[in-house]
Amino acid sequence: NLFKIDEKSKLLAEKSREIFHSTVARILYLAKGVRADIITVASFLCTRVTKATEEDQAKLESLLGFLKRTMTRKLYLHALSNRQLLAFIDAAFALHFFDSKSHTGVIISIGGVVIYISSRKQKYIAKSPTEAELVGLADNLGLVELFHEFISFLFGKPIPPPIIYQDSMSVISLVTQGGGITRTKHMQARVNLGKECFYEKRAIVAYLNTKEMWADGASKALEGKPFEQFANFLQGVKTS
Repeated sequence: NLFKIDEKSKLLAEKSREIFHSTVARILYLAKGVRADIITVASFLCTRVTKATEEDQAKLESLLGFLKRTMTRKLYLHALSNRQLLAFIDAAFALHFFDSKSHTGVIISIGGVVIYISSRKQKYIAKSPTEAELVGLADNLGLVELFHEFISFLFGKPIPPPIIYQDSMSVISLVTQGGGITRTKHMQARVNLGKECFYEKRAIVAYLNTKEMWADGASKALEGKPFEQFANFLQGVKTS
């Protein structure tokens, strides 16, 4: 498991750790540019650069091997089919074994072309899957609105409100209908932030099942066919 950490694994020597750090930084640049399919692995390795172990080194070498085998993979940019901004936001609960923090994946696209992707460890420990999903949604609402304003500026006229896809019905209910019991003020603030945004129609929230949730691959490591579908979507590969 990518996110599982062996606490008994030996720390790298300082020189090796510096090389590890430098290599991960280069991989992150690659992931943000033309190889978004490796963003989840790159994101995890970024959390290990100050305390890298032999296990982390093995994971890095595995990633480098994958890049070598797929170095002919291309990024396709297609003409926009429409001006609808879509955001896919997903969170994996307690994915980081060492500290039980959750992980958020965000993908933003317009006209079928991916224009932004992120894969980040959440800053504090969520107490439930619903809380993790709520944190992921609320913490990225401002980013989605910023992209909406920027795209409207580029087109020179307003575009439709962005559609934000979620695979958690409980979170959708919280930010559209309210209700439930929030344990802390900051969670209530996130609920109210979502309610205000969707009530004022600055964005639209919609349900999308997990199998069709593209951000699932940015919130956890996928394998096999699900990963290939995720990678093809990000790289703009059209499949029949």
